[in-house]
Amino acid sequence: MKIGLTGGIGCGKSTVSKFFSGRGFSTIDADAIVHELLAEDEEAIAAVVGVFGESVRLESGGVDRTEVGQRVFGDSELLGKLEAILHPRVRSVWEKAAESGGNWLIEIPLLFEKNLQKNVDLTICVFSDPQTQVERLEKRGMNRTQALARMKRQMPVSEKAELSDCVLLNEGSLEFLTEQVDHLISKIKNL
Repeated sequence: MKIGLTGGIGCGKSTVSKFFSGRGFSTIDADAIVHELLAEDEEAIAAVVGVFGESVRLESGGVDRTEVGQRVFGDSELLGKLEAILHPRVRSVWEKAAESGGNWLIEIPLLFEKNLQKNVDLTICVFSDPQTQVERLEKRGMNRTQALARMKRQMPVSEKAELSDCVLLNEGSLEFLTEQVDHLISKIKNL
């Protein structure tokens, strides 16, 4: 089974992914694939440098993600070029991994935005109230303005929840979230 996990920034997708991993699921994170591509994949690096120029190349040979992120923020044309380079490569990596069989949880922040829900068997959204999201992002070192700007660039988590097959509420304790994951996994195993 392939499960697509989504949710807004700061909603707890990585925490849920760890819970699934601890319960026997193989997990893969689309954002981690992007980081790997921009650090090590020569083709992807060359394509990004071709769009953004040599100034985004690090001494290590990889791409300066912070610099690229600042340039695409608010520039939908540049963002589109970056996504055209990275998204097909990311999708190829997680699809190839999931072909190996077994149960997979694939963390895809832009699952619905990029219409990838048809490529998985089940979709799960981790939901948190926007105020909770901001508070979590502030704890990570973002200021309120940055957090709200990041959130605004994504589909509202309420819309993702409506589109998902299942919703996990991450507003309470970790124990409450764990109980929801365990309940969901027991239902999945009975499918």
